[in-house]
Amino acid sequence: MSSQIKKIGKNILITLSIPVVTYVVIKLLCVLFGDPSFAMGTDLETICYTAIYTSMISLAMSYHIFSGRFDFAIGATISLSAILAGNIAKDFGMGPWGLLAVIILTGMVLGLIAGLTYVTLGLPPMVTSLGVAMIYESIGLMYNSSKGVRLIGKTKLLIFSQQKYLWILLFAVAAVSIFLFEYTRFGYNQKALATGQKIAVDIGIREKRNAVGCYVAAGALLGIAGVIYLSKYGTVSPEAGLSSSSYFMGAFLPLFIGGAIGKFSNSTIGVIVGAFTSAMISSGFVKLGFGSSMQTVMNGLCVMVFLIYTSNSYKFVIKRMHKAKLERALADAK
Repeated sequence: MSSQIKKIGKNILITLSIPVVTYVVIKLLCVLFGDPSFAMGTDLETICYTAIYTSMISLAMSYHIFSGRFDFAIGATISLSAILAGNIAKDFGMGPWGLLAVIILTGMVLGLIAGLTYVTLGLPPMVTSLGVAMIYESIGLMYNSSKGVRLIGKTKLLIFSQQKYLWILLFAVAAVSIFLFEYTRFGYNQKALATGQKIAVDIGIREKRNAVGCYVAAGALLGIAGVIYLSKYGTVSPEAGLSSSSYFMGAFLPLFIGGAIGKFSNSTIGVIVGAFTSAMISSGFVKLGFGSSMQTVMNGLCVMVFLIYTSNSYKFVIKRMHKAKLERALADAK
């Protein structure tokens, strides 16, 4: 029992160590060389908004990437779901919770369409998702005469960028995601397919059904990301030429951080912690006076560091096992 408690405590410390160390290092650098107001006042609110918004996109991406798929239509789904649901809510005089319900439902429908297209065509997921992204962008351009959605000034409707509602959304999404992927047959099947698809299919797991389910779950999260974005800026414009990819470019670092620390908790918590770490890094670059080009370079370096770590992490495990085996051999020799 005591060993189990120690293991849980160790996992919690490791999970929290990355954001804590990141905060301490960046805060020290900002005090010495930049703006000491890092993670204070409005900057803290910006970090929380960015982290929670990015968490939704990163979690949606994780449902696919951890299973060997990449969905290029993620940004187009965010944009189109916000445009469709935002106009529906405006036309029918809905309140904020009506907007949230409609945008989640819209995201799920768009995810279902993308998933059915993928399993029906049987093409590589990136190829299929590129086509779906272009179709969704075209629908966004055609709908409402290419005006997108404008809800600027409707403060009673656009409440989901406020701190209280952001945290409500985060905790609700985290609870549902953990339950769905850790404590249900669907989540068990998803993990089995991710670790060994052929074996999982051979024992009767339906890969296509599970893939469509992942698309639908991801669509719900992308709808939530859409309502957070819409609440923040009050408007969403239609995209063209795959420019919707800009919506998810900042979600890669949380994915890699989540992959590195997720094994000490679970993938959902890992990705959320990674999103807060990524948001602190981005805010820190601003406070240190880095230009947009330098921020892009530094973010790319951070992604590369975590890629190198995750690609070589097994070597550290092998080294520890070899050291433990050597210590046992020496102990036996004595």
